[in-house]
Amino acid sequence: MNTPTVPFPQKRRLQAHFGFTGMPFRKNVPAHKMFDSRAQRELVHALVLWLEVKGFALVTGPTGVGKSISLRRFSAQIDEQRFRVLRFDQVPSTPMGLLRSLCRLLGLPMRRHVADLFDQARDHLCAASANGPHPVILLDNAEGMRPDALDVIRRLTSADLDAEEHFSVLVTGTDELAHTLALPELASLRSRFGYAVTLRPFSLEDTGNYVRFHLQEAGAAPTLLSEDAVRAVFHASQGVPRQINQLVLQALIQATVQGIDQVDGRFMTNQIAAHPLYPRGEP
Repeated sequence: MNTPTVPFPQKRRLQAHFGFTGMPFRKNVPAHKMFDSRAQRELVHALVLWLEVKGFALVTGPTGVGKSISLRRFSAQIDEQRFRVLRFDQVPSTPMGLLRSLCRLLGLPMRRHVADLFDQARDHLCAASANGPHPVILLDNAEGMRPDALDVIRRLTSADLDAEEHFSVLVTGTDELAHTLALPELASLRSRFGYAVTLRPFSLEDTGNYVRFHLQEAGAAPTLLSEDAVRAVFHASQGVPRQINQLVLQALIQATVQGIDQVDGRFMTNQIAAHPLYPRGEP
């Protein structure tokens, strides 16, 4: 005898449960539609001013603090008539890898030897600056670069006895990059940075504004997370945007599973305590 099939109960869906018109905390958001914190806004403004000076700039900060997002905003504001952006999203760690990637970005042929790659890249950058937009090399996530690879960038700029800035370099990375730059053999490179700053995490006020911004962008009520819940997120994440995303999404998923319509302070605190990556409410 055939047993009748019993359908599974209808699963709750995150978007339908909270009435989202889109998912919150998405990555694929245009630069001009991203949340604009005070620290990031000031950083982008400072980098635009640095371009008037040219040379070397350095941005450090914890993982997930918003360095790459700020770089996207900065790139969107660059005048393409005056500057040509050459961006490394994944920076090679060795001199050979760095020079090959740079030559690829410049549309130059590959060479077998480091010296040949170096000479053609330097000559091309010098000529490009004289005949067109000023090249700006963006080295994002550079904390994995070896000291000898970082020094290659400095040596590329040492043309014409440093009489002119033929191109500019913006280097970003975590505190690990700052530790590498502190090595004695990179003293000459350290002296080249005309602007250097550490991007700080969000304040409690920025954290609340950030969460409400993303909830509103997703079509939800900004009060979906209570003030106590936001405060718990801030203390656990230390104001780092990527960790804020992680904790809020975790709470929204669990609230949907349990059929809860609003995330209050107690619920958020319990979710943080139960999170395997936040055993004591800390990352």
